[in-house]
Amino acid sequence: MRIFLTGFMGSGKTYLGKIWAEDAGLSFYDLDNLIEEEERMTVAKIFEVYGESYFREREAAVLRNTDRFENCIIACGGGTPCFFDNADWMKRNGKTVFLNESPENIFHHLINDKSGRPLLPLNREELRSFIKEKTRERMSFYSNADITIEPEHLNRNGFNDILKILNNA
Repeated sequence: MRIFLTGFMGSGKTYLGKIWAEDAGLSFYDLDNLIEEEERMTVAKIFEVYGESYFREREAAVLRNTDRFENCIIACGGGTPCFFDNADWMKRNGKTVFLNESPENIFHHLINDKSGRPLLPLNREELRSFIKEKTRERMSFYSNADITIEPEHLNRNGFNDILKILNNA
């Protein structure tokens, strides 16, 4: 089983993915961390030095390389499903779970933790606008996931229910 977590930055993909993987005895991978290891620089530095186009190409290549992992949860970057045919590739090579966190909750998660997030505006109102605009733009990609969940309604044991649904999907 290979589960890809998708959703906007700050939706809890890494946080919940680590918890769920540990609880289910699965391996956990963060796609951004895999990219950073391969490129030997942070995602923010990749954006700064090479730009978003280069990053998206590397992201797609590293994503496709995750086909070597089994019995795992992979937290994808917020834009991962929106470029190339990444969303379709993930669905062909595993199950996709969209963490549909509200823009307001995302704002609260990100306002105090913008470190290493290359696309974030700095002031509060720009951040609110950015989140609303980008989540609207990306929703058509996110909503094609095998399952959509709202993280704010989950508890730590919520992954057991998700696994049951994914096994029947």
